[in-house]
Amino acid sequence: MEANNLNQVPNKVSFAKKIGYSIGGATDKKTNCIIVKDAYDFVAAFLLFFLTNFTGVSPAWAGAILTIGVIWNMFSDPIVGNLSDRTRTRFGKKRTWLLIAIIPLFVSYLLLFTKISGLSSGATNVYFLCMTLLFWLSYSCFSIPYYSMGASMTGDNEERTKIRMLAQIIQYIGVFFSTVAPTMFVSFFKSGGCTDYQAWHYTAWLEGCLCVATLIVVFLSTKGIEIDFEDEDQVEKTSFFKDAAAVLSIKSYLMATLSSLMFRIGYCLFLTTMVYFLLYVVGLSEMRMTICTSIISFGGIIVITILMKVIEKYDKAKVYTVLVLFSGIAMIVFNFVNVNSMGIACLFCVFYVIGSSAYWSINIPLMYDSIEVDEFQSGKRREGTMMSFFLFCQKGGYAIAAASIGAVLEKVGYDETLGANNPEHVLNAIQTMICAAAGIFFCLSAIIIILYPLKKDVYKKLYAQLENKRAGKAYNTEGFAHVLNKKYR
Repeated sequence: MEANNLNQVPNKVSFAKKIGYSIGGATDKKTNCIIVKDAYDFVAAFLLFFLTNFTGVSPAWAGAILTIGVIWNMFSDPIVGNLSDRTRTRFGKKRTWLLIAIIPLFVSYLLLFTKISGLSSGATNVYFLCMTLLFWLSYSCFSIPYYSMGASMTGDNEERTKIRMLAQIIQYIGVFFSTVAPTMFVSFFKSGGCTDYQAWHYTAWLEGCLCVATLIVVFLSTKGIEIDFEDEDQVEKTSFFKDAAAVLSIKSYLMATLSSLMFRIGYCLFLTTMVYFLLYVVGLSEMRMTICTSIISFGGIIVITILMKVIEKYDKAKVYTVLVLFSGIAMIVFNFVNVNSMGIACLFCVFYVIGSSAYWSINIPLMYDSIEVDEFQSGKRREGTMMSFFLFCQKGGYAIAAASIGAVLEKVGYDETLGANNPEHVLNAIQTMICAAAGIFFCLSAIIIILYPLKKDVYKKLYAQLENKRAGKAYNTEGFAHVLNKKYR
């Protein structure tokens, strides 16, 4: 197994390893590539639009397909996470699963954006449902081990936060290719004589090729990056259900996970309705929409770069609460604004990206810190299991949002043939979903973190005693007993 001895690994992680993890750059060979988050964001942003506008699938059925797919993935996630915790191969605990994911992720992604001619309406629905199920399952095989790996590089929570922030800066490049660049590609293909369907179809295939290429690079570049904190021979083997019960009993983990659920509902409401909002409510062309949404990518890089300095001075949980709450309130206000120009739409994206950048760079590290709570209590590190239930709730948020959007569009009578000429009440419903509804869930996410118990000073006390426990020295629970389950206090 490619793992380092715990006693030989410092808490600080070299910049080269951070880059290797963040962008898939092979640290030994000095190469790099954009990491794969492209697939998820492209599916979240454009699949509903593709299904409703180009395949003949009704809005209600499209929403149902997305919802069923995510629910399926919610329940497969914990299984993949638990299996990744138990995996021992020469490729490493988590890297093995990156290899498993490559082919099914690529195939399902391409077919998900391919309309099969000659199928009945029912057969079309079944086809897209099957492709959705396969996509989400194969994506789990990549995403859960990858994100879990971020907690296995160091036990220092500030280092993990910086790693997560650096990864997110690079991932914003992926956001550009998944949510901004597609409209540029669509415009390019349409200018070459392609139909609307062909333009979106070719764009999706181009994105798919980019995703599989970067996934391969990530696998190659993360060799030797994992730290195995556990002594396999001394760790008690427990069932999946006992592992699940153990991690779900940790208060700090539940707070971070519930906060993530709230945010992801808001995030998916925003992302999934963004195309409808900018094209039809604001009335932008594909190219002007590209300019507007580029703020999400490049604005996010700026915000996170600033945050990397801010969290050195302030507790990251407090920073998260302030920024996400501010963003949510601002988005709610925009529900009462006539967003009729690219300038106003760009300002809306600015307020959105402040909160989203805080989430993507801080929320996962808040969850990571609970891994040490689990280790202190049980002697086990269950990164994969924790990440799987964390993503379970994230995808639950996506499922709720997708079902809601599809149902709302169906209820208000959205007509894909009318576009911006849909009745005013339809356009108002779209604006309410992306502004007020999304903003409310941002606020709920921020408020939950106010109650998060594992603040910076508490974690430091916990980790100091955990190191004593690892070394077989005397330890106590002074200053952090309130974050432990009763029987461990």
